[in-house]
This record gives sequence, structure tokens and C-alpha cells, in this order.
Amino acid sequence: MNNHSLNGVNLSILSGVQGDTRRYRAFHLCEQFKLVNLLCSPSHLTDRSVKKVTEKAGLLILQRVAFDAIAAQIIDCARSRNAIILCDLDDLVFLRDSFQWIDSPDFADPIRARLYQDNLERNRQTIEQCEGIIVSTDYLAEQVKSFGKPVWVHRNAFSLEMFACAQEALSSRSSSANNVIVGYASGTPTHDRDFQLIQPTLKKMLEDYPDLHLHLIGHVSKKLNWGKALPQVQYLPFVPWRILPHFLAQFSINLAPLRLDNPFSQSKSEIKYVEAALLKVPTIASPTAAFRYAIRHGENGFLATSVEEWQDCLRELIENPGLRTGIGEVAYQDVLERYSPWVRTDEAIRLLNSVIQTLRPGWELLPEVTMSPITNPMEYQPLWISENIEKHPTLVERGVYTVRT
Repeated sequence: MNNHSLNGVNLSILSGVQGDTRRYRAFHLCEQFKLVNLLCSPSHLTDRSVKKVTEKAGLLILQRVAFDAIAAQIIDCARSRNAIILCDLDDLVFLRDSFQWIDSPDFADPIRARLYQDNLERNRQTIEQCEGIIVSTDYLAEQVKSFGKPVWVHRNAFSLEMFACAQEALSSRSSSANNVIVGYASGTPTHDRDFQLIQPTLKKMLEDYPDLHLHLIGHVSKKLNWGKALPQVQYLPFVPWRILPHFLAQFSINLAPLRLDNPFSQSKSEIKYVEAALLKVPTIASPTAAFRYAIRHGENGFLATSVEEWQDCLRELIENPGLRTGIGEVAYQDVLERYSPWVRTDEAIRLLNSVIQTLRPGWELLPEVTMSPITNPMEYQPLWISENIEKHPTLVERGVYTVRT
């Protein structure tokens, strides 16, 4: 085997975070590589065996890894082997100014606030140690240009297991044109200000349509004033992602508001559209760069900025069940064609070849592929990431790592 070829050489994706960020950016990318039989291993910075897992990587991707002593050792080891070292980012977590744009209740604690600011600086240090950067949106690509490194955009995609969960939810859902449910799902408390953009509009819609219901999933403030419409509002707890499709499938309309004057919100990807579209649920979103990329207004979803636009889009979808069905179906076909793991796999190989041509022009390129659509994701269960892997690192493991470093 050519020593300068990635063929047969391990690709290692090292994460420094957990949750949906790790799932979309590390686990899903690893699955895409495995679909074409590339060796790929996901690991976490806190793993005891992390150095062993990454020590033979021909290409090392650091997925939101904040620089520290162990990260430095891993990077030095990879550099000594002439491995390609890339950084992967899906959020604005590398600018010192980012802190002022993040609306997190955790920052009421000055210790947590200082730790987060320190994390932003250490994320910058990691980027500076890498040869190139992979990001999830064009907006982020513009933001990282100041580092003077090559940048590639690899957009988020659903995984095969997400596809299987969505198929199950679709087959089991029951809906009625007379039971319209507008829904919003929040993964973190940092989106309260985003949701408050449309809360007065939603209150008016609930008042104007007594049969309309609003489902709020996850971290949504319960202090909002709904007035007489409160009985129409249902708060639901945060649910694991494997269960979430069964809740989203009950939505008639999915909401994705983001503040356009907040760079942190602007940096978000279009996954709220993708997750709903997999369930044939139409989305109304704020026209951030990512949602403008994903949504063709009036065709596979709606974009709304002003109060009047949000009202008009909501009324149109509330009053027209046929439109909801039609938009939902187009959105479903759209994400299969643009956001599926088989499509992203083709793009991932092209991305790797672009990385090689840019950073290691003497290396052998990978053969490009064109995968056929996958209709039965259950056949690929061996590629799925187990729940046990997702559970780590635990709080105790993270504490031990902090002591070690």
C-alpha cells in the first residue's frame, strides 16, 4: 500500500463535545465513510485509550476539541507521521466575541461564564494547530477565513438510524386535517430569545383559531404569557433523538425561528428543517443563510422575517391542509435527494480528495463514488452508533479527565 494514500488507512474523528453536535458532525460523518468501506473510528478526548485510537490515523479530524495537554500530544503525534489534521466546527465557538451573543442561563454563574470564555479561546488554539477546517454552513466558512486556512463546507445530514426512526414514526402516526398542531422543539435553553421572536404571533394565532394547538418540546421557557390561549399550549419534556420523530410526526407545522441580528444564531445549520422534512412536516423558518440554502419559499417550506410574514405563512398552512401535505411531501423528497447519508457520502469522498489535493498533492486520491438511494436502512444496522457509545463520557469520566489535565 502506498504510504501516502488514505486507502486502507484509518480516518479518526476525535470529539471534544457530546450530544447532537457530536452525533451530526462525528458519528454521521463516520457512517458516511464506512458506507464506502473506509476505515473510520470515532473517539472522545476523554477516552482513556484515545491516544492509541488516533495514533495510526492517516487523517485526523478534531471535532470541536478545545486545546489542552492531551490534545497537544495527539496533534504532535499526528504531525510527526505527516497525517492530515483538520478541525470540524458547526457553531460560532471560536470567536472571543461569541460569548456576548449566547443566551445561556448557565452564564448567570460567573465560574461557568469564565470557563466558557476559556473554552472559546482553547477552540481558537486548536484551529491554529490544524491545517484546514471543515464547517457545516457557508456562514461559518466566512467566519473562519480570518485564520488563513483552507475551508471546506460539509453540511449536516440525517443518519441511517434517523431515517429508520422517521420511517417508523411515519407508519405509526395518526393525523387529522381538523387537528392542527403547530410545534417547536428546542434542544438547549439558549434558544429562548429566538422563540420569543414569534411568541406574540403564535398567541394571536391560538386566539384566532380555537382549535389550533401548540406543542413545545424541550427547553422552552414556561414563563411566557399565553393569556386565554394557555389551554391550547402543551409543554413536553426534552426527549432523546431516537424518540423525537414520534413527537415531530404529530406536528402539522414545524417552526424554526432564529434571530437574524445574532451571529451565533446565524451560524446554526438547517437541521430543524431536515428533521421535520423526514416526517413530511412543512417548516416555517427565519431566513438565515442556512435556511435560505435549504428552503425554497412556497415550494418545500416557508421563510418569514417580519411579524406579518410569520402570520401570513401560519394562516396559509393552518387553513389549507392540502398545502401542508403538498409542501411536506416536497420537503421529504428534497431531504432524500440533498441531505441523505448516501448523497453526503459521495460529497465526503470529494471533500477528502479536495483536502488531499490541497494539503498533500503527492498523495493518491480516493476513487469517487455514486451511491444508490437506500430504501431499507435496517440493513445497515452494523454501521449505527450504539447508545452505549453516546452515553460516554459520563459526568464522572469528564470529572476525572479534568483532574488529569
